Amino acid sequence: MSTTDLPIQLAGQWLQLLPERAVYWPGQRALLLADLHLGKAAAFRRAGVPVPAGQSAATLTRLSALIDHWQPERVYWLGDILHTSLATDRDLEARLHAWLEGHPGVQFHAVPGNHDAALERLTPALTLLTEGTQRDGLALCHYPDEATPSAQPWIAGHLHPVVRLSGGGDALRLPAFIIRGDQGLILPAFGEFTGGAPVGPGDGCRRLVTTGARVIEVGRD
Repeated sequence: MSTTDLPIQLAGQWLQLLPERAVYWPGQRALLLADLHLGKAAAFRRAGVPVPAGQSAATLTRLSALIDHWQPERVYWLGDILHTSLATDRDLEARLHAWLEGHPGVQFHAVPGNHDAALERLTPALTLLTEGTQRDGLALCHYPDEATPSAQPWIAGHLHPVVRLSGGGDALRLPAFIIRGDQGLILPAFGEFTGGAPVGPGDGCRRLVTTGARVIEVGRD
């Protein structure tokens, strides 16, 4: 497990940006992540799109490794945990119940996103929070402040930000954390099977990419 995280401060709270596309919040002893999109590959296959299996299992394995390393008291999922309805995908529901039960010392909380159909089927192992729930001066959101204005600094997901880097005729897209001054922090998508929305310079923000081993700031407007 990598320890090359990058600390930032937001609303007086120290947050550690992790190369694994998550945040550790020491003051809350909490991990925060967004946009797992569990069940997305299976939903594509049911629609006749031939994509490989195993993405949901890989995503949960990565999260288990983070929990084992950081030993958090709480995990906050900031929306789009699912990409299917648990009312119809009973196999995923059973797997998620078993996975949650496999971490008995951790409190799991979720701010539902736009893809999280029937997420309530995971309660009481998972506590559902409302959009903008406050913790130590920070609002926990799925949507950044354009969709849900908040008087408090916020942490959100939803956008799946990536940054395109190029040089010497080569180019790559890397998941990115986006810091909008003292307004808020947007997390990269945690899931294995997600797209990305490019964020370029000139958007009035800090862009910090993750290589999977390091978090590196590549631009500050």
